[in-house]
Amino acid sequence: MADLPHDRGAHADVAAALEHFTVVREDAALHVVRSRPWDASERRAPILFLHGYPDTWETWTKQIDALSPTHPVAAFDQRGVGGSTGPATRAGYAFARYLEDIEAVIDALAGPEGQVHLVAHDWGGALAWMFAEQPRYARRLRSLTGIAAPHPALMLRRIGRALKRPSARELGLVLDQLRKSWYIFFFQLPLVPEWFLMRDFPGNWVRALRAGGVPEDDPILREFDVEATRKASLTPLALYRQVFGRPPRLVPVSVPTCLVVPTRDFALRPEVYDQVPEVVTDLEVHSLDANHWAHRERPAEVNAILDAFVRRHE
Repeated sequence: MADLPHDRGAHADVAAALEHFTVVREDAALHVVRSRPWDASERRAPILFLHGYPDTWETWTKQIDALSPTHPVAAFDQRGVGGSTGPATRAGYAFARYLEDIEAVIDALAGPEGQVHLVAHDWGGALAWMFAEQPRYARRLRSLTGIAAPHPALMLRRIGRALKRPSARELGLVLDQLRKSWYIFFFQLPLVPEWFLMRDFPGNWVRALRAGGVPEDDPILREFDVEATRKASLTPLALYRQVFGRPPRLVPVSVPTCLVVPTRDFALRPEVYDQVPEVVTDLEVHSLDANHWAHRERPAEVNAILDAFVRRHE
């Protein structure tokens, strides 16, 4: 990946301390990083971080740096993002292809029968829920942690229930969540979102992360790869454009699950997590006074939650 012409500092130190390799798929090559030395005989399940958007694996540097001394850790750039190549056709961005990518990376890290502790943020969380719902994939998870990652179907159900009980409070919830989710509807338009996202780039990328709680002095806002960031901004449009074509699924999730709920999330109301206990049998929830990028804004608290949860399920 090409760097900006300045010292990437501590942010680059984390990348340099990791092993970088590629998992080749039929239509994409996935850039994967993992702590080293990597012990193939390690019996503990590694922690695998799954980014959302507009991010690359580097959104997890604060977690990787803190947890790698005591846990095997890994992360990867999702297809078409960062150091990973993308498919040539739109069909290559179907949800199913993303789930197959996660399985392929787990195979590379832990073997064909191995498991991971999957930690996901934002869109990574939505994909993680889809992964955990399917028995083929759920068996590959020792645990699941979602940060700013509500269950998509339960989020819609919570809004639906609010509309069925039209009190002032419930209508306020719906209207506020629709206000926060305006971009999902905007991204359904052809071509216009691409133009909008690129017309002031990377300025609008920096503003989006700042609005979501990433501190102004965070290295991720100063030490970034412009091309990787551009890809991370445009690629998720293919996911957003599938949202309304996928029927909501409510499938029991038996994987031990931890949710980190940012109470000041600029994109999500805390109430959209209310119904998760209806489908998850083994659940713990941590409310955190943070915005959407809680893992960048409050890394010490998030790392402590992750460390304790993973240890409980080792």
